[in-house]
Amino acid sequence: MEYVVEPPQSSINLRAFLEEYKTKLNCLERVPFYFDRSSPVAADVEASCSLELLSSPDDNAITVFEPSAEKQRHNITHPDMNRHVPKTYKILTEKKSKSRRNPFTKTQYSYRQIAEPTNNGNKNENFLLDDFELQITVRFYRPPRAAHRWYKLESPVFAEEFVCLGSNYLTELRDKISCICKGKRFVDISEDPEAPLPVLQTDPGYFFINGTFYNDTRNPNSCDYSQSVLKWASSAQGLQREHFDVGSMEATRFIDLTVGLGTPLQYLHHGNCEHLFVISQVEVLRPHSKYLNRSLYPILRAVNCYNRRSCYMCGQRGYHYIVEQSRRQLHDPSYLCRSCFYSFHYVDGQKVGQFKAYRIYEHTDNSAGHQDKEDFDDNSDGSTELE
Repeated sequence: MEYVVEPPQSSINLRAFLEEYKTKLNCLERVPFYFDRSSPVAADVEASCSLELLSSPDDNAITVFEPSAEKQRHNITHPDMNRHVPKTYKILTEKKSKSRRNPFTKTQYSYRQIAEPTNNGNKNENFLLDDFELQITVRFYRPPRAAHRWYKLESPVFAEEFVCLGSNYLTELRDKISCICKGKRFVDISEDPEAPLPVLQTDPGYFFINGTFYNDTRNPNSCDYSQSVLKWASSAQGLQREHFDVGSMEATRFIDLTVGLGTPLQYLHHGNCEHLFVISQVEVLRPHSKYLNRSLYPILRAVNCYNRRSCYMCGQRGYHYIVEQSRRQLHDPSYLCRSCFYSFHYVDGQKVGQFKAYRIYEHTDNSAGHQDKEDFDDNSDGSTELE
């Protein structure tokens, strides 16, 4: 897979890399001042020159990530022209006035950074790093959207970025990955749209890193996805001579891996939900150089704010249902919001026509959901009022 992008870099063993780096640092006769535990300046000077006091109007926005229900957000924010306006905005505004394209629309490179958890000024000695440690940056990309007829497969789009420690297990990272398929089983709910989705008893998956399948075997009843891939590879053209290993995800730490920085890697779960990810950076933390709470790692550092696909009927709300094999829809599949789904496919709570429906997003706001259903019942003529 990595040959499609560019010739891969040479792989490095993270444990050997740390040991080599540790040996080089221990050979230094004098510890650099920026690694020394005692500050070379007075306490008041250090407080007045703290990096936390530095700020700029052009800094990236940093927010606290709190998963919640979907909110309507404006795609474009216009600054107050009476205040200081960056020159970049003025230049882009002039370009926008001469072009039909909007340069302020969201791109695959726009994402929101998340502040790293702090100890609120409490420098507990239990959080002081007492040995060399690796800090690894892992970037995940959104799975390609479903390829239907006349649809082109999209390029990888950044989804989220994690900061891990070399002592973290692979399962700790997997448990924090966000995915719409996580813990869900999508079944046809057209007969009863409010029926609860079946609960998954197993959650198999694997990381494919440098020719090794790391399976999640915490649940002994989970199937082994890697066996299907290995069976296919044994007869696939050009792969008969390739050797692949199989390992356990919960028994492997990041420091045990051999990786190539920037090389595309694979995370597979939920049958065929495939995530592309890369290890973009490896940093060595020196003893006594940082206070960190190991229980917080892996830490989510950045997340993409891409918009959800709009409803195919009203175009004003994000979709909640996917409808297939419906003769009353122009597209197959069709992505519909809750309001359009109920008003177009049900009369007095009864299903109209033959189709299959899958509920993708759960309704976290029950009051809004019940209000929608009341609106449908009140409109006897079948018409609905857009929000």
